[in-house]
Amino acid sequence: MMNVNIKALLTNFVNLTEEEWLVLSASLVTKQYKKGDYLLKENDYCNHVGFVDKGFFNFYYLIGGVEHIRGFFFPNEFISNYPCFLLENKSKFYIQALEDCSVTLIHRNDLLMLYEKLPKVQVLSRKIVENLYMEVSGKYESFFLNSPEERYLELINKRPNFLQRVPQYMIASYLGMTPEGLSRIRKRNS
Repeated sequence: MMNVNIKALLTNFVNLTEEEWLVLSASLVTKQYKKGDYLLKENDYCNHVGFVDKGFFNFYYLIGGVEHIRGFFFPNEFISNYPCFLLENKSKFYIQALEDCSVTLIHRNDLLMLYEKLPKVQVLSRKIVENLYMEVSGKYESFFLNSPEERYLELINKRPNFLQRVPQYMIASYLGMTPEGLSRIRKRNS
């Protein structure tokens, strides 16, 4: 059975008729990932865009054997290495399940076929990409304009139960600081 969350979310972007939804949903596949499984590894091709139904993932670069956390994918968010997906080149980072997860995926070829069949899917894709662009731009802007402490406070404001589910070193890496620096900030704000 197809996840209703994805249908509701997509409807926020574009109004699909029941018939259009049935055509789109026929191309969607739900896949389960156990904690520690990879949705994507460095040097893999990214042929899918997904929607996180349950659980969450981190994505990171591995540089000199050290993980550098770039971000997280949470429930009700889209998941992919979108530049790799668009350009059909190899991924430079990893996407790994941090707990047991369920993801609804669509293959690149199916999405391209749907662009031809259902013009609303092109509009839908554009709106989703615009939304993701605004999110990424906000994160980069935050790194230039906000202090590490402000970034931490913004994170706990947006994702209050996130901190209990993620190791401190990952949060520190994501925020661009050391675990010790994060610990000091957490003490000041507890």
